[in-house]
This record gives sequence, C-alpha cells and structure tokens, in this order.
Amino acid sequence: MNHAIRFTAPRVNPGLRPLVILLTGLLALLFCLRNPLFHGMAPGFDASLFAVMGKMWSEGGVLYRDMIDIKGPMIFALDALGYHMGGFFGIWLLEWALCWLGLLASWQAFAQLGLSLRARLGTMLAVLALYSTRYYYGNMTEDWTFHLALIAQWAFITMLLDKRFSWGPALVAALTFAIVAWMRANNGAFWGAWYLVLFCHWCLREQWRCAFALLFSSLLGLALIGGPLFAYFQHHSLLAEFKYYAFDIFFEGSYGTGFSPDVGSVGLLRTGLIMLLPAFIVLMMGRRQEWYLPALCATLFGVIFTLIANSVSGHVFDHYDVLYLPLALLPLACLLDRSEQQADGLGLLCISLVVLTASWLLAQQLGYGWSTKEWSLERVREVLGNSLLWALPVLILVPLWRAWDVRSATPWLASLAMLALLLNNAWEGSLKGKPFNPPAQVRVDRIKAETGPTDKIWVDGIQPQYYLWTDRQPASAYLFFANVNPPYDVRERVLADIKRQSPKFIIAKSERVADELKKPTTPSSLAFYQYLVSQYEEVDPGLYRRR
Repeated sequence: MNHAIRFTAPRVNPGLRPLVILLTGLLALLFCLRNPLFHGMAPGFDASLFAVMGKMWSEGGVLYRDMIDIKGPMIFALDALGYHMGGFFGIWLLEWALCWLGLLASWQAFAQLGLSLRARLGTMLAVLALYSTRYYYGNMTEDWTFHLALIAQWAFITMLLDKRFSWGPALVAALTFAIVAWMRANNGAFWGAWYLVLFCHWCLREQWRCAFALLFSSLLGLALIGGPLFAYFQHHSLLAEFKYYAFDIFFEGSYGTGFSPDVGSVGLLRTGLIMLLPAFIVLMMGRRQEWYLPALCATLFGVIFTLIANSVSGHVFDHYDVLYLPLALLPLACLLDRSEQQADGLGLLCISLVVLTASWLLAQQLGYGWSTKEWSLERVREVLGNSLLWALPVLILVPLWRAWDVRSATPWLASLAMLALLLNNAWEGSLKGKPFNPPAQVRVDRIKAETGPTDKIWVDGIQPQYYLWTDRQPASAYLFFANVNPPYDVRERVLADIKRQSPKFIIAKSERVADELKKPTTPSSLAFYQYLVSQYEEVDPGLYRRR
C-alpha cells in the first residue's frame, strides 16, 4: 500500500450555511433535552452535587471552605456562571450552547478535511445517539469535556491543514484545554495527544517558531484560566485546600482502588472505538493526504493517554467511557467517507467494521441493558464477549454493500434511525431526575412548604438530588461521597457543621439510623446518629425535623 502522498492544497474554509447552523443547534437541543436540569429536575449523583455547589458559589459561598468536593474548581465555576445566568436552567442553557458550538466546530473541521456531508452527519448522529442512550447525565465533568473537545478539534485540525501556527485557533485550543485541566486534569488526554503530535510534526519540519509558539499558547491558556483562580483562593487563604482537594487527594490513596490498565481500557471497548481503529489505521497509513499520518498519530496517542487517565482510579464507572467518544468522531467519519467513495476491498473493510461496531453496541444494549452503577471487570468481559458473538453474524450482510443502491440508501436510513433514537432520548429526559418515589416526593414537598430559601437542610448519604428538588443549601461543607477517604474524620466534621448550622430538616434512611445506633461503624458515626435522634424527630419516613 505504497501510494504517493497527495500534498494538501491550501486549506478550504467553506462558509457556514444557515441550514448547518440550524441543524447542529437542533441536534444539540435533542441531545441536551435528556438533561433533567432542563425540566427543573435533578441529574444523577455527581452532576447534582456540582450544580448545588455552583449555586452556592454563585450566591456568595467560598469554594473549598463552604462547599467541598474532590474536583478542580472549573466545574463549579461553569455551574456558578450558568446558575447566575438563570438558575439551574441556566446551567442547562450554558451546556447546550457549548454542545452546539462543539457540533458546529466539528462539522466545519470535517468539511475542511473534505469529508462528505453524509459522513459528517452520520458520524454526529451515531456518536450522539450512543452517548445519549448510555452515558449522558448532563453536567458531568465528562459532558463538559466532550463539548470542549469538539471545539478544540476544529482548532487543531485548522492549524494542521494551515501547516503553521495561528493565534486564533491556538487560543481556542488553549482555553478549552485550560478549562478542562482546571476541572479534572485526567480529562485533558485529548488535548495532550494533539499538542504532542502538532509540536513534533512542526519540529520534524523544522518549523521551530510554530512548535514553540504552540507550547507557549498552551501554557498561556493555563495561566489565563488558572491565574484568577489562584488569586481567588489566595484572597480567601485557601491555596492549600485548593491544592489538596483538586490534586493531592488523588495521589495519597484517599480515592480509588489503585492503577489498573484493565479498567482504563473498558471505555475503549464499550464505546466500540477499538473496532474502528484497525480500518482507520489501514486507511490513514495509505497517506493519500498530508494530514492522514498526523491525524492517525493524534488519535492513537489520544487513546493511549485516555487509557492511562482512566486507569488511575481503578473504578469502572460508565461516565469515564465518555472520554473516548471525541476520539471516535474522526475515525468514524473517515471510514464512512471512504466506504461511500468506493466499493473496493478497503471500502468493504471500512463499512464492515462500522456495521460490526454498530451491531456489537446494539447487542450489548438489547441483551443486557445498561447500568449506571459501578461495573465489575468480570461483568464487562461477559457483556462484551457474548455481545460480540451475537453481533458477528451481521457480517454476512456486508457484501450487499457493493450494490450501489444499497450504499446510497443505507446511510440515510441509518441516519433516520439514529435521529429517532435521539428523539426518544429527548422524550425520556422529561421522565428522569424526578424524586425517587412517593415518600421522596413527600419529603421534598414538606421541606419546601416549611422552610424558606435561606434555610438549610442536610442529606445523609449519596442523594444530593434533594438539594435541587428543594432548592435549599446543605448545612455542611463536606459534600463528597463515602468512597472518598481523606486523612481526617469526615463524620466528625459534618456533625460539627450540623451543630453550628442547626438545619431544620435532615434526610436519612431510618434503617441505617437504627443499624448505626445498634452497631456503629465508627465512634463519630454513633455520635452523629445519637445527635440526630436526640435533636430531631422523624415526621415522615426518612425525614427528620428539628425538635
């Protein structure tokens, strides 16, 4: 497969048509309608916690003093900005706007690469359909990372095609990188890969000024976002707390079960990206365009960096898979474009792996459903292995792809199917995020009826959704979940905050209260629940009111 490289002509930058702007906005809307914040409801676990902390920051709270979680400050800054714009709906609005910009940027980037309209549309629909069906909570760090990665992809591809450094795209890449890095450093693998490849690419071409300008721009972005954050925490004498909760806590064993490449590779498998890569590698190694090899290297390094990043915690949570999705866009678009151009052997390989990937993902969904709880590696292997066996027979149908009428009709039929899936997911969004059951609704109604906006409540356990449903602030700063084990007694500090704030209501499971009073797990837990039953009375199941 030794082909002469076709030197890329000066970058073509087609204008954005109003129809494209409308289409991407509509796709972003259908996707983001699954976010319960649009309906005034609460997204899952962490996402609700981030929204509550964003609200508190927007209303004058001090991060890492009045509200604490083990994330970098930018996730809370984004939520604070959104909440300031329009309450919890404002957070949804900000995410939708970034999603729209991301889709628009990717559309333009792939247009600059010369990929067909059907390949671009099919790729966006496929990735969004998978994302919304499985992974989308709304307001997770991974969700914001996905949108920002699509924006950054345009910047990197633009500079690659221009064959030189340009301050406009470079600042877009740098600022999106900085936002993600100050949110959760692990999420920056996509940017790390592209920065490395572009830097080395320009060094090999002896474009030293471009290479080092790129390096400087990335550091400038970190400084532009990080500088005000450092000044804020310095002003409040919280630099040590900022450093600890945003970074150090992950390196001292307080979170996670240890480094595991097996865990890190789960998302590579569950998103189907692993199956697209062989054909993408063969296609890009043909080197028919100058951008083929750098794009391939950026994708492969992105996979490696993401695998390492996802290996750090040792936890198999589904939302970690999202970090692989931005890396899947370019391979999928290229394979769809190549299979559309020619029905030769390479075209057949491209479409075969696309069809097999889709069948594999569909078999997982139909055969096993999906769980948002933590998975075991054994369960992952079982689901992936059995689903692959069920999906393999679909390859019998692939030779039909050689028929031109099938090749031309199938992409549109597939696009309609994925659009229908997005519509269904948007409708399902109106059903999600509501109080768990009738007793939970009773608790919410009673708290809202008997407290005012300035009153505080406390929720024992991992149910931060109550803070959104009631629109009340928590009575303690220690909001991270029980799977975080810092070198101090969290329960003791929570009790001290509860005594000081004296919240009107505390939500706690009655069974857990009884169990802890009989067989306490720690002395501080016993003290907490003794204080609860002595100072509060259970007025509804699981709802305690101050006496």
